[in-house]
Amino acid sequence: MSSSENTPLLSGRLASGIPGLDEVLGGGLRRAGIYLVMGPPGAGKTLLANQVCFHQARQGMRSLYVTLLAEPHVRMLEHLEPMRFFEPRALPDTVCYVSAFQVLESQGLHGLQEMLRREMRQREAGLLVIDGLVQAQEQSASPREFKKFIHELQTAANLARFTALLLSTSGTESQASPEQAMVDGIIELHESSYGVRAHRELRVRKFRGGENLPGRHVFRISDAGLEVFPRLESRIHRQQPVDPGSQRVRFGIPSLDAIFSEGLAAGSTTLLLGPTGSGKTLLGLSLLAEGLRQGEPCLYFGFYEPPDRLMNKAAKVGIELRPAAEANRLSLQWQPPGEYELDVLASRLLAAVKAHGARRVFVDGLSAFFDATTEPARLSLFFAGLTHELRCLGATTAFALETSQVFGPELPVPVGSGISAVAENLFFLRHVELRSRLHRLVSVLKVRDCEYDTTLREFTISSGSGIAVQGPFEGGEAMLTGVARQTGGDSSRE
Repeated sequence: MSSSENTPLLSGRLASGIPGLDEVLGGGLRRAGIYLVMGPPGAGKTLLANQVCFHQARQGMRSLYVTLLAEPHVRMLEHLEPMRFFEPRALPDTVCYVSAFQVLESQGLHGLQEMLRREMRQREAGLLVIDGLVQAQEQSASPREFKKFIHELQTAANLARFTALLLSTSGTESQASPEQAMVDGIIELHESSYGVRAHRELRVRKFRGGENLPGRHVFRISDAGLEVFPRLESRIHRQQPVDPGSQRVRFGIPSLDAIFSEGLAAGSTTLLLGPTGSGKTLLGLSLLAEGLRQGEPCLYFGFYEPPDRLMNKAAKVGIELRPAAEANRLSLQWQPPGEYELDVLASRLLAAVKAHGARRVFVDGLSAFFDATTEPARLSLFFAGLTHELRCLGATTAFALETSQVFGPELPVPVGSGISAVAENLFFLRHVELRSRLHRLVSVLKVRDCEYDTTLREFTISSGSGIAVQGPFEGGEAMLTGVARQTGGDSSRE
């Protein structure tokens, strides 16, 4: 996801400087527009407004930040000081803080309006923030007087060509306050709880004069300020992926590649499905290693093994990745354990693919995406969008998905009916116990636009010969259940 600072904006738009927000807004705030930023205390309204002010200061625009019975300016600046966007040199000429509560209390809304016009004109400011709009609403003698205040503010914004952000804790969709019908846009910030987890969400409920991304979008707050992660399904590209033509991709394991002699289609997605210890990670790394031998930039995106441990593990079976990593031909992206958001992971993955120009991508731990979601109903559409974006970037991608059962006749797959959206190619790895011996099996369940061998084959992993796929595994039945039964003599391989 690119920063709003690098996003081309439409004519007449004002960049917010908040990564992801301008994409949600369809190009930024409209100049001379009045926007209501709503949310409960602590939602991030004040931080959002200040981030916009300091971004505009870097562009040479002056801002007036007016508080109405809000926190003292000294305290506010103390809270802003650790933020990376904060620039003390912008104070007080470029970003000016003014308390207007005494004016509001002594002179009412009319006095406040006159004060705002005077300050904006004298400072030649292009951005106005009113923090604590609810105080102005409570001070009004009637709803009509408050609506007149908003109307006069709109008129002043149109004449002087300034943009206004009104921060308020009041009003809901079911109980709309007067200003909601009059402003040009409504941005809502709130926090949702899911069991012991909670995440922040942003929604644009109203936006005049442009198309915005609908629905709820995750955002987070760090020392960089707010960062919005537009919901992946709402922003996927509508164009068709580039046709790779006859270009094919292989794992670089001759005995495995022989099962589907034409190879995988370039730009396709492959699902490596199997329980823990079945060989998914090493197969995925083999795909990357072959890409590196072909001179292609590759990306590993994993959750469970740090890069050094991963490269040592691969080297033991003859997959040497360290030279490519040191030469930056292989990018190793490790996500340490923790709570993640689905769209944050997608944004991080796609950004890494773009930055590295990766042509082969291995996502080791698709189950981490499932753990990150708070809405399982999203998964099918989400992964359809994610794989589509990867195809549009020209990446051939393999996902490793761990099944919850090592043995047994059932095979739960979290993607459910949407598995075809994730995988154009499907490889099934499994342990099978036969005559008190544990075997690894691999079978190809699906390869799009290519003939493939459907027989079950045993494969071995050793430090001497690496990964080797044997001939068809015979001598048993019901092997895909993991609980095989002998059919005749000893199990054998051709």
